Amino acid sequence: MPALSSSLPGEAIAAYPPWIPGWVWLIGPYLLVLIGVLVLPLANVAAISVFTHDPRAFWSARLTGANYARLLDPYYVQVLVRTLRIGLITTVACAALGFPVAYWLARCSRRVVTIGLFLIVMPMMVSTVIRSFGWMVLLGRTGVINVASEALGLGRWLTIMNTEAAVVIALVQICLPLLVLPTMAAIEKVPVSLEEAASNLGAGAITVFRRVLIPLAAPGLASGALLVFVVAISVVVTPALMGGRSNRMLGNEIYDQVITAMNWPFASAMAIVLIAVVLALLGLSLAAGRALARRSVRGA
Repeated sequence: MPALSSSLPGEAIAAYPPWIPGWVWLIGPYLLVLIGVLVLPLANVAAISVFTHDPRAFWSARLTGANYARLLDPYYVQVLVRTLRIGLITTVACAALGFPVAYWLARCSRRVVTIGLFLIVMPMMVSTVIRSFGWMVLLGRTGVINVASEALGLGRWLTIMNTEAAVVIALVQICLPLLVLPTMAAIEKVPVSLEEAASNLGAGAITVFRRVLIPLAAPGLASGALLVFVVAISVVVTPALMGGRSNRMLGNEIYDQVITAMNWPFASAMAIVLIAVVLALLGLSLAAGRALARRSVRGA
């Protein structure tokens, strides 16, 4: 009888062709999925962005730069600036509100952190549409706050709906967990003894926060801030419900061009510009992280 083949891992790997490195077999499936669901679709969008709009067939394969030139129209420049402004304000607000929460969770007991993480993650299980409608119920002209204020004789003083402030409030609530979780993971790696040593050497709370905690937790904070910014500038539902027609963002324009106007080349051009902005910010974030790491090494 022929000998049964061995199933040992080493012999299994040795059975593969020797001219193919072992790491190829490990990351090969992931690369195939990445190419299939990310690289090829993005390449398709980039190709469509330089095609000519054809109402009869979505686009015509005649190359043109008119789609990108149209983005220089003052209206679309204003929409892009508004999108970046709302994303920046949302990121700063999430950092200001989320860092103390992340620090508290990183330093509290295991039982408390379990409850805290549950309360932070639980809203993420609810649809963004439902959460936006919830804010409309709270902040609307006939919402809970105005009705309660009118019952107290203060009148309906809250007129925040259909403004950028309303969009930012909803986005902060939606994006806050994205900053808290990576920042908390980074703070957990900072030994408490470092803070105690700095305090024993005469550093105040602000100095410990600025010179010890922020530099060591910067990678997690930067990752969370980047996640918040990317989500904030690419949302569609929240600005449509909270901001109205006068506070549209680039995601709303892309949606309308695809669904309503059927102008896929122009929508693709806007999407490519948005992706380019995100990639540029990612590059700046990585460069800033390397510079901070080099500065820390020199300081040590």
